[in-house]
Amino acid sequence: MNQTPEPSRLSWNPVEIYKDIEVAEAYDKERFSSLPGRIFDRLEKNAVLKAFSGVPKGAVILDAPCGTGRLAEVLLEAGYRVFGVDISPAMLDVATRKLARFGDKFQAQVADVRQLTLPDRHFDAALCARILMHFPVRDQMSFLAAVSRLAANRVVFNQSVDTPYNRARRVLKRVLRNQNPAAYPLSQDELGQLLQSASLHELRRHQVFPLVSEAIVFSTGKNP
Repeated sequence: MNQTPEPSRLSWNPVEIYKDIEVAEAYDKERFSSLPGRIFDRLEKNAVLKAFSGVPKGAVILDAPCGTGRLAEVLLEAGYRVFGVDISPAMLDVATRKLARFGDKFQAQVADVRQLTLPDRHFDAALCARILMHFPVRDQMSFLAAVSRLAANRVVFNQSVDTPYNRARRVLKRVLRNQNPAAYPLSQDELGQLLQSASLHELRRHQVFPLVSEAIVFSTGKNP
C-alpha cells in the first residue's frame, strides 16, 4: 500500500512504520508476549487454520503481507507450503530467520503484491491478514483484488464489521492507547463491495475472540 491513510482516521503510516528494523524485531513481542496477546495469537491461528479447511496439505499458499511470518508458521506446521510477500525487507528478514527450519517450504519476496507479474492463479490459495483495516475501502479493494488474482481457489483475509459495539470498543482502545484499533472496518454493504471487487464469495466467517476482539477471519472462494 503506497497511499498514506487519511490523517483523521489513522495517525501513523502502516506502510512506512514496518520498514523500521527496530519495529520489525519487536513486532511479535510487543503484541503477542503478554497473556492476552498469547491467547489472541492462538485463537487467531486456529481461526486461520479453520478458514483453510478443505485445502489439501502440500498446497502452496501466498501470504501477503507476510510480516514476521507468524501466521505463515502455523500454515507450514500444518503441512502447507508458503510464499511470503511483504513490502518491508525488515519484516521479511524476521520471517526468514524464524522459518528457516522449514527449508524451501517457505520462500519470500520483498514486493508490493499489486505489482507482482506472476500469472493469474499462480498459487493454490492465499492469505491476506492484518492489513485491510488500516486503509480506506478503495485501497482495500485494490489490495485484495491483487491477492485474489494470484490464488486459484481459497482466499482468506481478516477484517472487522462495523457495529455499535465495535465502535465503542475502538473509542475505548484509543482512550487507553491499547495498540491501534481498526481504522477502516466495513459495513455489510462495503464487505459485499470488497468481495465483488476481488471476484470472491464468502464461504464462512470465524470470529477470533467474540466480545473481546472485533477481528473476523473470512474464508472465501473464487467466483467462476
